[in-house]
Amino acid sequence: MNPATPKGGIVAIGGADLVLGLGLLGIESIAVHDATTALDALRGALERPDAALVLVDEAWLETLRDTLEAAAQDSTGPLVVEIPSATGAAAADELHGRVERALGFRLRE
Repeated sequence: MNPATPKGGIVAIGGADLVLGLGLLGIESIAVHDATTALDALRGALERPDAALVLVDEAWLETLRDTLEAAAQDSTGPLVVEIPSATGAAAADELHGRVERALGFRLRE
């Protein structure tokens, strides 16, 4: 095993598109549709002894903020990483950049 590879599993939490994409890569993914299922999924992932990395769709960050902040204080749990959503701010910025490159000039200052 590569020493840089985390020991344990990876769990992704997010919407249907994220779950489908990461599931095709072999990453265990949990689809969430509302605040209750998102919170349950995160709590379950954080309690798993085999989870080394938890990926959370940025679309759910605000909903999960309190639990994520508590998890950040626990040095024994898995690492939690935000990943961009297909419809989130990072996606909008990326699209904006592509349009600017296609047009050849900046749209905003």
